[in-house]
Amino acid sequence: MKKIDELMQELSAKKDEVRSLLNDNKVDEAENKMSEVRSLEKKIELQKQLDKEEERKVEDKMTKTVEVRDKQNTDLEYRAISKYLLRKEMTAEERASVNVGNSGAIMPEGFINQVQVLTDGFPSLKQYTHVIPVSTNTGKIPISQGLTERKLAKLATDTALVQQMITTTPVEFAVDDYGLIIPVENSVLEDAGVNFYQQIVAPEYAEASINTENEQILSVVQANAVAGASGSDYKAIIKTLNTKIKPSLLGGTVIVTSQTGYDYLDTLTDNNGRPLLTDSLSQAGGKLFKGRPVVVLADEAITPETDGKMPFYITNLRALVKFFDRKQVEVATSTEAGFTYNQTFIRVVQRFDVVKADNRANFYIELG
Repeated sequence: MKKIDELMQELSAKKDEVRSLLNDNKVDEAENKMSEVRSLEKKIELQKQLDKEEERKVEDKMTKTVEVRDKQNTDLEYRAISKYLLRKEMTAEERASVNVGNSGAIMPEGFINQVQVLTDGFPSLKQYTHVIPVSTNTGKIPISQGLTERKLAKLATDTALVQQMITTTPVEFAVDDYGLIIPVENSVLEDAGVNFYQQIVAPEYAEASINTENEQILSVVQANAVAGASGSDYKAIIKTLNTKIKPSLLGGTVIVTSQTGYDYLDTLTDNNGRPLLTDSLSQAGGKLFKGRPVVVLADEAITPETDGKMPFYITNLRALVKFFDRKQVEVATSTEAGFTYNQTFIRVVQRFDVVKADNRANFYIELG
């Protein structure tokens, strides 16, 4: 029995004694016994604090044990993958820890997490899309079409609305391989040893990955955008947000623009001289225009059709883009390809697909 349980039983017994003394009209004795009750209650509170402190120490120890074990497993995976790719002899435990894909080793989740840290602060469109993890390279999902304003139907009587609801279009996905080849001097690779993934692969792959994802998502946006509200200045953006976007879709709407377009928005002020661009509370360094996130891409990544014009896409990316994420990064090496240069080529492959879905909130404006 725990100490706190013993004390609680003792407290209950003493309270019973107090009640018994009161029933016998022994008030003075009951009062004396009550002081013992109060003293015991204080003792119980102190014991509770001690127990919590001991529990915290045990939890901390368990957490540290789990962290150490996870680090050991991660180190084992990386060491095994490095040896596998560099064709070095492996132990039986290392061989068992390597997850081999179609033509290389599948990097552990820790690698993907590291890449996400490295890309923190990069302009990413993926975070605003509907990301759907998939475990196969191809497949279909049903997407409802035709309803301008979604709502529930009274199933017994609203037959027309029910018929609209069950009209779905199967959207097919087929993830593609997007790869990066990194030539590395063999001497550098030897110096990096089993940590080459962290020192060489992750930094090179991180920026290339996010730029490729942005390019593919933007291609869906650009191919399906329709004209927004007319106007020659920023008020056209405001009017598009106010009159073109359905209220139900406004919450997920973002503004995608170029560096030049962002610079234009950043110079705008209201009648009191306050900037129209405001800081985002949810994203460090992020900016909002009329409450909507502004995503800034390089000028060359979002070149408008007409030179000298500033592009603005006002779009609900979550509704528009289904991002099918295979969520795997496969790494392979080749010493033969770079033999004459004394190099090893490291190939990194990511697999995903982007598919158009709901285009009700996808507008384009050119200003300038």
